[in-house]
Amino acid sequence: MSVLPPFSFDGRQALFDDAVHALAHQPFANPEFFTAEEMRALKDAAGKLTFRKARSRAGQNVHQDFDICFPAPMSGVFNNLARGLERLSASLSHRQPKLFEAPLVINDFAVQRYPKNSAGIGVHKDALSYRNLVFIITLSGKSQLFTCTERDGSDRQIIDDSPGRLVLLAAPGLKYLPQPKMRPLHGVDNITDGRLSIGFRCQKLET
Repeated sequence: MSVLPPFSFDGRQALFDDAVHALAHQPFANPEFFTAEEMRALKDAAGKLTFRKARSRAGQNVHQDFDICFPAPMSGVFNNLARGLERLSASLSHRQPKLFEAPLVINDFAVQRYPKNSAGIGVHKDALSYRNLVFIITLSGKSQLFTCTERDGSDRQIIDDSPGRLVLLAAPGLKYLPQPKMRPLHGVDNITDGRLSIGFRCQKLET
C-alpha cells in the first residue's frame, strides 16, 4: 500500500472546516491534526535552521525571550505544510465565498525557539497586516500558550497546543472577526522544558 506524503491532508478537510467555524464563537481553535510522522519531519527540519536572538521588547513594550528564525525558508516540508493549509482554506472559501476577504496565501513564516525557563512572550495582538487566519504549531517542549481579554492577562484561557495540534487564531479579514480591534490577545509563558514552534501568517502586501 502506498504511503501518502506528509501534509497531503487527505480526509482532514472537515476537521479544518470545523476549526475555522469554531472561531465564530471563541478566540482560538486547536484540533488534533498532525500525524507523528509529520511532527517528526517538521521538528527535524526546524533543527537545521539558523536562529538569532529576538529583540527583548517589541510592539507595545511586549517582552520577548526566545531565539527566532525569520524569515524562515519556505522550502521542503515547511512548503508542503503551507501549501496544504492553503488548499484546505481554498476549498472552504470555495464553498463559503465571503468567509475570507481574499484568497489565503501564507507568505510569512517564523520559527521560534524558547529556552527552558524562558520568560516567553508577553501579552500581545498580532499586527493588523496579518489577515484571515494565524496558524501556530508547537513542535516540542512544555509551555503555556494562552489567550486573555486584557493586556494585564486577566481572564486567561490556556490553549492546548501540544505537538500534533493545529492552533488557529482569527485575524482581520475573517468574517468571524467583525472588527480588527477584536483580534485575540495572547502570549506564551511557563516554559518549563523549552518550546519550539512555528507560525504561518498571511501578510497583506502593499499595492
